[in-house]
Amino acid sequence: MSIIGTPSEWADLIDSMVPEILNLVIASWQEMPPTAQDEKEDNITIALWRILVQNRTARGLMFQIRTQVVELDPMPGEELGRMDIAFIPLVPSEDIYFCLESKRLNILKNGQRRALASEYVLYGMLRFVTGQYSKAVHHGGMIGYVRDGNVSGATSNVEDNIRQRHKELCMTPPGAFVTSTILKGDARARETHHQRAHETNLFRIHHLFMATPVPAAKS
Repeated sequence: MSIIGTPSEWADLIDSMVPEILNLVIASWQEMPPTAQDEKEDNITIALWRILVQNRTARGLMFQIRTQVVELDPMPGEELGRMDIAFIPLVPSEDIYFCLESKRLNILKNGQRRALASEYVLYGMLRFVTGQYSKAVHHGGMIGYVRDGNVSGATSNVEDNIRQRHKELCMTPPGAFVTSTILKGDARARETHHQRAHETNLFRIHHLFMATPVPAAKS
């Protein structure tokens, strides 16, 4: 099978797949098993990835889904990154994909609640903005695993951090979330828009803030 097209056309292909991908993530999340309160981020991601792969196969979607994919060609000065989940269409170009980067939010550590909003921004969003991830495409994704179930609080904490760092994030002031253009009406979904230095098109990050299921309390 041969696929004909230019790199820009392949990037447009990812654009057209974003609604399918986001809806797949939302649907797959409903099947997530409970996880321990102190579960590691990678374990949650792998559990989600397994469900995504099963659902992709059932729906016959035309892209592969991989986890822990190494970005082999980072921007100058950037270290190699390891993408949590990558949605990869069947095109002959390694840099055409949709990356879904995951971060835990509102975790309980040593008896203290930690928001981890700054980690979400610095070690998630900024990797897209610098071009470490998704430098050849116009869309990327972030999923926040909200460990205490307080989705609105986690969203607000992340937005406050975005406002503080909007210059680094290449956002117009004041730097804020906008309503998702794809998952309209879903309170868990947001977007941010970024003018990356290496391109003229706006880059869009699609944010999903998902309450992670935890085991039922023992009676």
